[in-house]
Amino acid sequence: MDAFWETVAPPVAAGGTGGSGTRIVTEVLSTAGVFMGAHLNRAGDSLDLSDFDWRWAKPYLEAEHGGSAAPLEMMEQELQVSLRAHLGELDATAARWGWKHPHAYLLLPWLDSVIPHLRFIHVVRDGRRIARSRNQKQPLYYGPAVFGAQAELWGEQERALRFWSWANERAADYGEQHMAERYLRVRFEDVCERPREECAQLIAFTRGDAPSEELLGRAAALVKPPPALAGEPLPPEVEEAGRHGLTRFGYV
Repeated sequence: MDAFWETVAPPVAAGGTGGSGTRIVTEVLSTAGVFMGAHLNRAGDSLDLSDFDWRWAKPYLEAEHGGSAAPLEMMEQELQVSLRAHLGELDATAARWGWKHPHAYLLLPWLDSVIPHLRFIHVVRDGRRIARSRNQKQPLYYGPAVFGAQAELWGEQERALRFWSWANERAADYGEQHMAERYLRVRFEDVCERPREECAQLIAFTRGDAPSEELLGRAAALVKPPPALAGEPLPPEVEEAGRHGLTRFGYV
């Protein structure tokens, strides 16, 4: 084991498709006393890990799909640099800590291979809503790495839904098959509908203990459902492109 990992307690990371509502993870866990980073943006993303993900997730995915091998040793060295910056002055030898950046789920297999005892929170939101969102950074940036030139032939909504289905099923497959109790998947819709139950699950998964009623009340109060979780239906041919993922995650 690299000496760095002997100086920190096992972390929790969180991610999901852009627009999935991952911000609530940072807010709930921070309220529960989990250190989520020294440098955060308004969405609760770790800026240090965001920089890392933007730099390395694309070559990692390209290597997975037949491109040149990703420089894994360099990635691990830079990950440790990013995590040190993320931790700031925190003594992380025994502290509860973690980070949130949506793109982390794209690197989940690799992160789990280099971070001992990593726990991961995978946030999923209805892919049809994601396809209608203005937040299309992930499918635009990573789509060509995953789908090749074919990604340019699809309309924006179809590309978004195909990417949503591929990326979330890939993360779910890995988490279920390799991480067991260290993997937790939550649906944003469930958090909005049952905030106390879902916040209790997030806190217990991260801290290993049940939250007090007072803490649970404060955490649940952070959940602010959007005005509407539904929206105009997608064209049938577009929805069909993501049907496997929509069915798997309980949306159809």
